[in-house]
Amino acid sequence: MIGKVALLSICMLVAGCAMVKPDRHLDEVTPIDWGLSGESFESAVTVLPFDAQDERWGTYAAERMKEYLLEAGAFQKVILAGKEPVATPYVLTGELEYLFYGGTHSPSRVCVSVRVIDAADGHTRFLRISRASSEKKAFHMSWLSRVYIPSPYPEELLNALLRHIAADIADRTGLPPQQCP
Repeated sequence: MIGKVALLSICMLVAGCAMVKPDRHLDEVTPIDWGLSGESFESAVTVLPFDAQDERWGTYAAERMKEYLLEAGAFQKVILAGKEPVATPYVLTGELEYLFYGGTHSPSRVCVSVRVIDAADGHTRFLRISRASSEKKAFHMSWLSRVYIPSPYPEELLNALLRHIAADIADRTGLPPQQCP
C-alpha cells in the first residue's frame, strides 16, 4: 500500500512538470596573443565604445567590459573614453558583429571581438573572437509534447562573454612577459 501511494505521488509530481534543457554553444578563438604582462600594462587601459550597428549597444558593451576588467583585477585603472583614447599604455577596442534574439523557436546568438592595442607602437597584443548561442528546449511530461520556451536575451549572452574575456585578460596580466613574434 505504501509503495502504491509513493508511486502515485511521484506520478502526480511528474505529470505537472516540464523538463527544461538549456542548449549552449561557445566558440572562441585567440588569433593574437603576444602576452599582456609588465608594469606599464597593469597600471591603466582605455576602453573605447565597441563598434556595433547600434551605437547604444557599443556603449553598453564598453561599460560592461570596464566593469568586468575592474572586477577581475586586470588593471589598477580602467578608463572609459568616448571616441579618442586617453593617454594610457594600452587601448581596448571591440566589435559586436551580431546580436540576435531567437525568441521561442531559435537560439539567441552573439558574436564579439575584443582587441588590446599597445598605444606606443599600435600593435595588437591580444585579440579574442567569441561566438555564443543559447536556447532552451522543454518537454512537458503530461502533454507528451514540446513546450516552447523563450531563448535568453542577448544581453545575458553578451555579459557572459565579456566577463569571460575580462577574466582571461586578467589571467594574462599575471603571466611572465613574452616577446613579440
